[in-house]
Amino acid sequence: MNILILTQCFPPDVGGIENMMGSMALALQESGHTVTVLADGKADAADPKRPFRITRFSGWKPLRRWRKARAAEKLTRKGAFDQIIADTWKSVENLGTVAVPITVLAHGMEFPATPSPRKAERIRAAMAKAADVIANSSFTAGLAAPYVKAERLRVVTPTVPAQADADPERVQALRTLHGDGLQIMTLCRLEPRKGVDKLIEAVAKLGPAYPGLKLHVAGDGADRARLETLAREAGVADAVIFHGRVSEDEKAALLQLADVFAMPARREGNSVEGFGLVYLEAAWHGVPSLAGRDGGASDAVLDGETGLLCDGADGASVTAALDRLLGDRALRERLGENAARHAREQTWQRKIKDFAVRDGEAAAPRIIQLLPALGDGGVERSAVEMAGHLGTLGVANWIASAGGPLVAAAEAAGARHVTIPVGKKSPFAAVSAARAIARLVDAEGIDIIHARSRVPAWVGLLARRLAKRPVHFVTTFHGVYSHGNALKRFYNSAMLRAPLVIANSQFIRRHITEVYGFPESRVVVAPRGVEPALFDPASISAKTRAALRAELGATADGPLVVMVGRVTRWKGHAVLLEAAARLARPDLCLAFVGGGSEALVAELQRDSARLGLEGRLHFTGSRRDVPALLAAADLAVSASTDPEAFGRAAIEAQAMGTPVIATNHGGSLETVLPGETGWLVPPGDVAALAAALEDALSNPERLAAMGENGRRHVLANFTTRQMLEKEFSVYEKLLTGPRS
Repeated sequence: MNILILTQCFPPDVGGIENMMGSMALALQESGHTVTVLADGKADAADPKRPFRITRFSGWKPLRRWRKARAAEKLTRKGAFDQIIADTWKSVENLGTVAVPITVLAHGMEFPATPSPRKAERIRAAMAKAADVIANSSFTAGLAAPYVKAERLRVVTPTVPAQADADPERVQALRTLHGDGLQIMTLCRLEPRKGVDKLIEAVAKLGPAYPGLKLHVAGDGADRARLETLAREAGVADAVIFHGRVSEDEKAALLQLADVFAMPARREGNSVEGFGLVYLEAAWHGVPSLAGRDGGASDAVLDGETGLLCDGADGASVTAALDRLLGDRALRERLGENAARHAREQTWQRKIKDFAVRDGEAAAPRIIQLLPALGDGGVERSAVEMAGHLGTLGVANWIASAGGPLVAAAEAAGARHVTIPVGKKSPFAAVSAARAIARLVDAEGIDIIHARSRVPAWVGLLARRLAKRPVHFVTTFHGVYSHGNALKRFYNSAMLRAPLVIANSQFIRRHITEVYGFPESRVVVAPRGVEPALFDPASISAKTRAALRAELGATADGPLVVMVGRVTRWKGHAVLLEAAARLARPDLCLAFVGGGSEALVAELQRDSARLGLEGRLHFTGSRRDVPALLAAADLAVSASTDPEAFGRAAIEAQAMGTPVIATNHGGSLETVLPGETGWLVPPGDVAALAAALEDALSNPERLAAMGENGRRHVLANFTTRQMLEKEFSVYEKLLTGPRS
């Protein structure tokens, strides 16, 4: 495929857009496309060495834009190009009619908050030439939305090039020069909206609490003199180091030195951060970020996962967030580990196909998932994982729910979340939700409705009838629903009114065919999976494990047993307590990880006191560091008294090299290999569970070997990619059949 890139911004000029356009051209060329670049600026000595052809246009801005547009028209008239990619709408404004599909990138700053009528019309006319508009964040998509139809607008967050390792000697030299205090780094063009002034004020306030605290300011710009004056007047001139423009090697060394990367950007007039690629560059080095909430930074920094967000315009908010990061080493380490993993998922190798669109290629399907809410459960996480998979494939996708704590994660993964209460059982609410879904199907050209529970399935079925366009329907059967009478089976039947049904285990497949008589050939099994990079024991340091064990009351030699799952009666927490009490192991500690009923938690705490386990049982509540908790444990238990539809907790533990004791029914029969990766015991059998606990803990060497077996077992059979590819194969089968 031959691709023509039109850009105002290109290396050797320095900046986020410049870096993106340069690395995109290289990635397209390396992935097998033939790339030609028409760029603003004077010829660069490096141009002849680039693996693609590049022509530069210099001189008076209006004239060079006109010349570049004429050159593009001439090239496309020869029929040599299949696609044009423009860095912004400004690069196609002067372009006449061409018989080549145009992709326009949107970054944020090119869309004024309050444009004049003339400016708005210029933008609208330029954007009308685009067959496809790619925004770098959800925020930027909102800015572009008034100028382009929704079906031509999508979000693909920027990639980060692989970052060079820092020179250890240079890092040590910087450490020697600047001391052993905490180090903050910022890297940006020095202008007011970047928030460096608020960082200087924060350093002045926090300095007494953090001796040796330093702020490293890399970059240059018109605001430097004001910032240097501010540092002097605040009495922190020695603590704020202005490095000016730095080389890539120096940038890597400074990031390796830094404990926190901070750029609390804010809106200044029409100027706002569209994304902030530098946050991903810092993340690559395992450095957590502090970012402002304005603009698209929330797509670059996942609040509470890879960094923290604050109000960049409010000095107190900046100071408080920075204080929280500086004062909590465990928090910095957790956020830094997450950031490094996240950054390595944002590479051109994974995203380049989102930018190269073949003319005449069948349009990618547009998919909406329906579920009651985005809480922190297995069904919800499966929906978010699918959103991420669809995003990497360049598939526009939506999630409709009542909202919840995973909304931010869903949107960061690439989904557009719409707040529609599709899970309300009221018939009036269901009809209202179905109408809203039908309108969305028609407005966005959605091809597939994927329902993940019963009320959303009824809503989806009604929406199909109300929508003006035909749309496919599929469901995922995530559990064993109550089916004791005809009315309940009819209620459940919404999940089976689809040509294909996804089951999350062989156990659920058998349940569907045996209870409802549904044809086995129409059930596709897609077992749940884990993300190997996230559930990787090698990524959890010994220091982190020791800190978590100490937090949970475990000694260096005493066994720590964890149970991960919502605190409900059928999960078997009480059975584990009774079994643990039978062991002559006074150093045994238990951790129950997950939220749930406060009344049941109180009851279990009373039971632990009655059984002599007081002080050895810890309720952690819902946690984001489950992989680390599992890595810190000696053993995991899944004691469910009712069958697990699948039992994600068992594969997560095995992925972290932690053997499992599970009950021998439901999905656990498929995920735990007795004698190889763990033990299976009868449900509700206290004596059997106690015996398995004693057997497991009596031989640490065997336990370690079983942990290694468990990780190999999970990587071979239960990864997120395997699950998502099987689910996506269902979408592909639907698209080849009738929309019935």
